[in-house]
Amino acid sequence: MGYIKPMNTIRVPTAKFKYNMSPFVQEAKQGKQVIVTNDGRDEFEVVPCAPIGTPPTCPGLVSAKDYEGVDMNEPAFASWEQTK
Repeated sequence: MGYIKPMNTIRVPTAKFKYNMSPFVQEAKQGKQVIVTNDGRDEFEVVPCAPIGTPPTCPGLVSAKDYEGVDMNEPAFASWEQTK
């Protein structure tokens, strides 16, 4: 039995995508898989960015006291180029 592509996949040639991008971007935002092709081969996929908002944090794990006395401009490790 052959490969059955999902119903929510749209394949569009590069030229068509290039000159009419907006509808395909909207489709991607709505959850459809939009794949741009070149000579029948998949080139890239259009995907929406991560949701906008406050990034997740881990409160209480790191505090300013943890970095007290540490020069943040100082390299953490000796440079491998300077060792001989």
